[in-house]
Amino acid sequence: MGIHDRDYYRESSGGFGWSQWGATNWFVLITSLVFLAQILTQDMNGRLRVVSPLVEYGAYDTTRILHGEAWRLLTANFLHAGLLHLAFNMLVLWWAGSKIEELYGRGEFVCFYLISGVFANLCQLAPQAAGLAPPSIALGASGCVMAVLVLYTFHNPHQRILLFFVISVPLWLCTILYVVVDVFGVMGMRRDGIAHLVHLGGALFGFLYYRTGFRFHRLLPGLPSRSRSRVPALRIVRPDEGEADDPPPDPPGYETPLQTNEPNEEPFETRVDRILAKVSKFGQESLTPEERELLFRASEVYKKRRR
Repeated sequence: MGIHDRDYYRESSGGFGWSQWGATNWFVLITSLVFLAQILTQDMNGRLRVVSPLVEYGAYDTTRILHGEAWRLLTANFLHAGLLHLAFNMLVLWWAGSKIEELYGRGEFVCFYLISGVFANLCQLAPQAAGLAPPSIALGASGCVMAVLVLYTFHNPHQRILLFFVISVPLWLCTILYVVVDVFGVMGMRRDGIAHLVHLGGALFGFLYYRTGFRFHRLLPGLPSRSRSRVPALRIVRPDEGEADDPPPDPPGYETPLQTNEPNEEPFETRVDRILAKVSKFGQESLTPEERELLFRASEVYKKRRR
């Protein structure tokens, strides 16, 4: 029996009861279908922002929001201004969102994604309502996606990605570059028609979510805190609990990893329990290569003990 067969390494049975298709894929599909509906309902001149009824009644509009149309803070996140705008947001969402959903669970991710978009739009609305910035009309999931990207970066800061599909850089550097560009945009140093304040609002939401440890399932007890299909629910159990038989002797020349030659080194089983607790809290993606190797060694030792 390997470590994946042990009773603390089993799949959780919780969840919303949806299909095995994750919420991230649903968000990508729904947003893409909404964009298709935008195309089908626009006039022949292609004036997407003005003519499509979906944009007319769903886009972020400072004046209309201040007059009571608060739903626009949410619906604007499912609308996009063009195919490239949609493609970039959905690519980042699919790449990073699926990993975040595995770490935190489907229900928690749904709340995180939707609320981050509202929060990001409120960050743009606040200075406009105070007269510090001019009213605007905007649309796009960039606030939500930025929140997802920042949260994913905190969990995987050293993961290498290809910037502009060419330059290999650590993820933390790429994310910082995005934030810096948005800061320049808010300061008026970039005239590109992008709602940079929404991006920064999303980044702030991801940062606060990670640093504060706040979780939506604490407010909603029925909300699953872990993903149904991919993240194991762990219970720490000592490998010798319930085992009456002594383990067989090691073969000649074999040094069991449970024994350490370093008197001040942390006990092997304590290290395994600590790593399993980390997986339970953050998921398997949070493990370093050394920690994965340690779990593999533990699996081999425990399998040998049960022969």
